[in-house]
Amino acid sequence: MQDHVNQPRTGTTYNNYLPNAKGVIIGEQRDFTQNNTDGVDPTMFVQLAGYIGQVSPILGLPDEDRVELERVAQDLHEEATSGNPEQGRLRQFATQLKDKLLEGASTMAATQGIQMAEQALAALVQ
Repeated sequence: MQDHVNQPRTGTTYNNYLPNAKGVIIGEQRDFTQNNTDGVDPTMFVQLAGYIGQVSPILGLPDEDRVELERVAQDLHEEATSGNPEQGRLRQFATQLKDKLLEGASTMAATQGIQMAEQALAALVQ
């Protein structure tokens, strides 16, 4: 057995550097299926961004704050609808929206937005 293990191998060796790789299969494979559950379902973040975009005019925020709220909602929407949304960026934008709603708005629409942000944030893998 030892002779078989220690036999020199012929062929080319390729060394690949994969920064921040998750779910990578290393070695030789043939006809395999890989399931990656590391991703995030961005649905709640898309809904949150859309909701904020719809209700921002009725929140009673000063124009400057409303514009900033809409900008963050747009950033969240872009990240959530990207090909591979990053949890850290989703968390950052959703938290910013929640904080802005907590700071400046006291309507039922704001309360609903805060609840939506909390639900979306709770759905992220810690």
